[in-house]
Amino acid sequence: MDQYNTFDTMSMDCWEDRVYYEGREFPAGYFAAEVLNFAGVIHDPLLDRITMLTELVDDLSTAEKSKRQDIAVQLRPLMHDTASWIYTCPPFCYSDRKNGYEELEYALSADRLEQDYDEEPGHLPYLALSYCEPILRILVAIYNFCLLIRVFERKYLRGLEQRTASSFSKAAHECFDEDDSFLLMLEQMPFGSVEEFFSYSRIVTGFAYFQDENDKDKWKMAQRVICKRVIDFYVFDLMNGLQHGHAPSQCLGCGRYFLSTNGHIPKYCDGIAPQDSRYTCRQYGAMMRQKEQNKQHPVYRLFNTRTGTIRKHHQREKISDELRHEALYLVESYRDKALMDNDYAADGYLRDMELNNIYAAAEKRLK
Repeated sequence: MDQYNTFDTMSMDCWEDRVYYEGREFPAGYFAAEVLNFAGVIHDPLLDRITMLTELVDDLSTAEKSKRQDIAVQLRPLMHDTASWIYTCPPFCYSDRKNGYEELEYALSADRLEQDYDEEPGHLPYLALSYCEPILRILVAIYNFCLLIRVFERKYLRGLEQRTASSFSKAAHECFDEDDSFLLMLEQMPFGSVEEFFSYSRIVTGFAYFQDENDKDKWKMAQRVICKRVIDFYVFDLMNGLQHGHAPSQCLGCGRYFLSTNGHIPKYCDGIAPQDSRYTCRQYGAMMRQKEQNKQHPVYRLFNTRTGTIRKHHQREKISDELRHEALYLVESYRDKALMDNDYAADGYLRDMELNNIYAAAEKRLK
């Protein structure tokens, strides 16, 4: 709880395979996986936002006194919206945003801009720039990290046969140190020199002490990591997660990235499935896989053929709605019985599922 976290300084405490931020506990690698859902695609509007804000901030720093207030009027709501977006992104979503908004309003206020112009020898809006620059760096860091690590996950992590600390280390080495195409992409990153990506983080380390949550008489010592660059915060969390066997993965159901923390090959996350809100992606994926397997089962193949024929006969008005309803009920009953009784499936199922027998039994039920 004694961490110092702002837009230009981020701290986390690391103990075994857990990290602590703002008094909350997370698995190592959590922030690196979560931030991948926020930006990184080359056509993402985030890049347009960075370009537009950079131009306005540059104009604010060089404009004459008479034009500075007009630029601030344009910049203030855009910077407020940007700060609001950042506060939805980990780790900043766990920070106190009230002070951040208050600092923004004061830094870009008309009185403060006038004061900086009169007092600063170079007429620089010192406070406005000191607030805007970290925000721009955060946007660039998120953009660059997400774009690069999405490539790393897709090209190196996704196809691993073993998901262990050793295999993750090898993948990181092959990607970050030896992959010429990855290194070339690093050189061509937009704003790449603003928040440079290094696989080794530029950090300050120390130690923090806290009581054991299960035994107040025992204490633990955690490594405190302090980052002055946002991209170093994400890179350290990524690498710290990899050394504990945690890695980002993309869900095949919803497309979101999530953190895998065991050796199993991950396919689906535990979030709500966009296809059906009653299920998680993991549940929905399992259900679809079972349905796909069922399609190949001879009992289901015959069932699907008969239900399709019955529905077509109803659409062509060859049978009534009541007869369709009873016929579908019967074929479902025959299917379930065949799945439970192998003897019936081998003999009686085929006989009962003949179309004439289905309609005859359905008409008998209606009478």
